[in-house]
Amino acid sequence: MKYLITGGTGLVGRRLISGLLADGHEVHNLGRGGGGGGGESAGGLIAHRWDGKAVPDTVPVVDVVVNLAGASVGKRWSAAYKQLLISSRVEATRACVEYLKKNSKPGQVFLSASGFNYYGDMVEAPVTEIAPPGDGFMSSICKQWEAAAQGAPARTVTMRIAVVLDQEDGPLAKMLTPYKLFIGGPVGSGRQGFPWIHLDDLVGAMRFIVDNPSIVGPVNMVAPQAIQQREFASALGKAMGRPSFFRLPAWVLKVVFGEMSVVLWGGAFVEPKVLKANGFNWKHPEIGAALNALLRA
Repeated sequence: MKYLITGGTGLVGRRLISGLLADGHEVHNLGRGGGGGGGESAGGLIAHRWDGKAVPDTVPVVDVVVNLAGASVGKRWSAAYKQLLISSRVEATRACVEYLKKNSKPGQVFLSASGFNYYGDMVEAPVTEIAPPGDGFMSSICKQWEAAAQGAPARTVTMRIAVVLDQEDGPLAKMLTPYKLFIGGPVGSGRQGFPWIHLDDLVGAMRFIVDNPSIVGPVNMVAPQAIQQREFASALGKAMGRPSFFRLPAWVLKVVFGEMSVVLWGGAFVEPKVLKANGFNWKHPEIGAALNALLRA
């Protein structure tokens, strides 16, 4: 099949593209730099330069569009940067919808990223895909992001992605340093939910959704084991052979990182009801085993 990927240079996009190419699919990646932008091919990957606002005409009709574009939330949020967090996601998503309207074909699939933050910053009760949106800036981003994905003439799935675990990049890679220095531990109260998913399972779930035409609408992309943040901290310490009792209070995070700190001390207990109902098989359903597999790879 032919795939169009936005945000393909990120953690998730790189792993997804690698697997698709290995299986013989044609992949068109939209990027903001490098190359001449005219659809250059390298090792089966066809690159197109874009501005994040309109899919270039060099992209042919594809079977699947996977939208992962968006500025990183891991920076201090100024008013201008908060607007960029919204616009980079909304504009890229609208561009994908417009592309699909102009290049429609039967059976097309549109996977568009969102986040578990849709449910709010501090959610104590377990939530499934039918739960209402929460409050807060991150929830507002997700609501606008998902709204922008509507209207495409394709089967549309909005992926409410949990914290993605990988040993080389992303949140887990940044968490390792304090544990290596023997000062790791829970963040905030430690009692908040910590929705997580192994990178391989996230990519596997994306491809599972493509192959299952009955799946439509929001999907929680999260491991089936619901844990608290302190349980994650304990499991990480155990996997690394390090202590995990140096709690980092939320007020310290707020002083250091400002409003952005909510992504560190917030959380939710998120259930992957749709994936379970459709028979998805996680390779890494339990946090201890998942961390052991990652850190000993």
